[in-house]
Amino acid sequence: MNDGNYEALPDHGKEEITGMLSYNLKRVCVKKLLKKENPAVPFGGKYRFSPYMACGHRCTYCDGRYEKYHVEGDFDHDITVRENAPELLEKELQKLREPGPVCMSSGISDPYQPVEEQLQITRQCAEILSRFDHPVIIHTKSSTVLRDIDCWEEVHRKSAFTLMISLTMADDSIRSRLEPGASSVEERLNTLKEFRKRGMNAGVLAMPFVPFLTDSREQMGEFLTVLKSAGVQFAMPGLLTLKQGRQKEFFLNTFKKQYPDIYGKIVELYSNRNFYGNPASGYTKSFYSRIDTIWTEHVMDDLIPHSLFRGQFSLCDEISILLGDMIKLYRRGGINVTRLKTASRKFSRWLEPRRTYYARRRNLKYLALDEELKAIAEANELEELLGNKKLAVFIQRVIRGSVFNYQTLELSP
Repeated sequence: MNDGNYEALPDHGKEEITGMLSYNLKRVCVKKLLKKENPAVPFGGKYRFSPYMACGHRCTYCDGRYEKYHVEGDFDHDITVRENAPELLEKELQKLREPGPVCMSSGISDPYQPVEEQLQITRQCAEILSRFDHPVIIHTKSSTVLRDIDCWEEVHRKSAFTLMISLTMADDSIRSRLEPGASSVEERLNTLKEFRKRGMNAGVLAMPFVPFLTDSREQMGEFLTVLKSAGVQFAMPGLLTLKQGRQKEFFLNTFKKQYPDIYGKIVELYSNRNFYGNPASGYTKSFYSRIDTIWTEHVMDDLIPHSLFRGQFSLCDEISILLGDMIKLYRRGGINVTRLKTASRKFSRWLEPRRTYYARRRNLKYLALDEELKAIAEANELEELLGNKKLAVFIQRVIRGSVFNYQTLELSP
């Protein structure tokens, strides 16, 4: 996921970091930092950036190794450092017009990977974010995020902070093989507990589960039990994907040495050469069926609840996100979503040209678009816009402050 928006500084070569593995740090200056997410989602926020490319956590399954993400060299040791990230972040935050969370994350890196302990690029970014009033989301496998809890408390005091820790198992002996450079299971659970104790939002990116190794009913049940004890508010599950090329080859070569008894089953399961790296469709279907059952039994949300992202986005974005989540939730419950999907499309057709209009006129504030939606609701014109009376009443209540419960599928108050 190299965006190409950087000019390289001189390569400093291999730099020894005391007490850690050695890394080849490539220091670069980027031209632009924040990437606007389209559509905005609670998982990745409205704006996203990462101080680094590649990652020293050395997770054997990481699809950051996939060739089309253009991460050159040894993925575990050749780390690109975006040295001017803090400077650019401060400048770009001042120019943002649309409200929405800033997410520090990347599918090919971790803001709190081992080199951060010395370089402290993420720390500098945390200090800058704490001076603004944008909600912030962090994705990480590292307990090092605790170092910056003072900054994240200040962010939460002003707006909202959500920590998303990657974790899929309660057994640290498995973790140490699959994720040798990441924090232990206990460290990550303690991190989640500390953030929850201080009133901040915390969830888990429960991905990827590895077939035949970490995805049994018993393992997932135990996993959710420890997450509940840590106060986790949601856990978003996902199954291992192995994309053809460097990622798949690296994982299989490593896995063969670690788990020779189930290696053959993994090879067979992923022999379909699926473009996205998904395993055989039958296994995928049974996995998510099992997820639905176990998550329901443990009363755990597998989507980020409305109560957590409420008020973090523009009202129009919030309604769009909510409609998408409702379609998933109702379909899962066996409810016909045809009318809901039609109404959602009508809302998008109303919203998108207006969003473009406001984007091209920098003298206008995006909040005026929210006011336009509120005016339509107050004039009882939502039913005509959506072609759905029940949904129009639902959105009116959301606009007035009601929250949708993803477990009960009811609004409150």
